[in-house]
Amino acid sequence: MTAFTALLRAMIENLPEQSAGDRAAVYQRVRDKLIYQLEKRDPPLSEEQIQRQVMKMRDAILLIEQDYADS
Repeated sequence: MTAFTALLRAMIENLPEQSAGDRAAVYQRVRDKLIYQLEKRDPPLSEEQIQRQVMKMRDAILLIEQDYADS
């Protein structure tokens, strides 16, 4: 999760504005890219392995968004 958190934080920090909508767009782009890359792996990953990675990313997003809610 820490790799996802660091990556997402860096991407958000580089946004001209860090609005909720802009952050959501970043999260969606990264999530879509992650799923695409995981589904194309050779040898293929199981659906469970893919979902574990997606959940780690979701947890990173929740952690980041908690920081915005607290400020």
